[in-house]
Amino acid sequence: MRLISLSRADIAACFGMDDAIAAMETAFSELSRGGIEAPLRTALVSKEGTILYKPAFSPALDLFCVKIVSVFQGNAKLGEEVTAGTIILNDAKTGLPLAIMDAGYLTALRTGAATGLATRLLSDENAAEAALFGTGGQAFCQLEAMLAVRDLRTVHVFSRRPENARKFCEAHAARFPGCLLVPATGPEVLSRCGIVTTASTSPSPVFDDKALAPRVHINAVGSLGAHRSEIPVATLARARLVVDQRAACLKEAGEIISVLNTGVSAESLGLVELGELVGKPRDASAPVTVFKSVGNAAQDLVCAAAVYRIALGRGAGKPVEL
Repeated sequence: MRLISLSRADIAACFGMDDAIAAMETAFSELSRGGIEAPLRTALVSKEGTILYKPAFSPALDLFCVKIVSVFQGNAKLGEEVTAGTIILNDAKTGLPLAIMDAGYLTALRTGAATGLATRLLSDENAAEAALFGTGGQAFCQLEAMLAVRDLRTVHVFSRRPENARKFCEAHAARFPGCLLVPATGPEVLSRCGIVTTASTSPSPVFDDKALAPRVHINAVGSLGAHRSEIPVATLARARLVVDQRAACLKEAGEIISVLNTGVSAESLGLVELGELVGKPRDASAPVTVFKSVGNAAQDLVCAAAVYRIALGRGAGKPVEL
């Protein structure tokens, strides 16, 4: 059995943020119309962390994939990745594996790209200031995605440890010379931010609803788990809620479940899937929009398929015999 192995470096050399945002259009559109089969992920939990198994199948691409990803917060203290994993791509005609690839970078990239797509579809195109909560493994791609779709003048970076915010801004300032990255001075800056992205591990809301600007788009991509929510219920209750996949978010998204726990029915939430908005003009009627993502294997499949095609064309990766 012969396949190719693609490292993080192999993937980064052939697939960037703009590519990933374009892939998200396909992934979410196909997911919403039923063109990709993506069962709810299986999570196995130990006291140290969580292992997630996420399969997907696309008849159009003639490919299966499964991603096995780990989320172990204690790894940060060990100098290891908090979120890491692998993707296995299989031929739909033979079932044989075609490629095994690093999923750490690709997960961060496609998660950021989902934020980029949501920001493009839902935020004010004239937004000049944004806020980013979190400076961990997801933060850079979240920042890169926002700046890929909006010409932001300033991004205020929040962290529980101010020193981390300062280091993050200094580390990435040169990459984005047209945007000022600044450690947030306090919650009052949120009143100027038309875009807010939360990518923290906080189990509870990271800002107060009253601190927000009158019109704001929020990307909620952190807080893994049904009992964790980065966004206040007061904000969610008055927002137009957009999700990556209804079934997954109703089961796994703490933000959505926190609203349901107030007595609101799932039907009255009016959840909209991001894929349903692709190709449509922006609806500016809602002053507050929230995109909640728990991640979906459709994203992994479409990105992995694109990476595999490019890698084959370039002769990238290492052949592996099993």
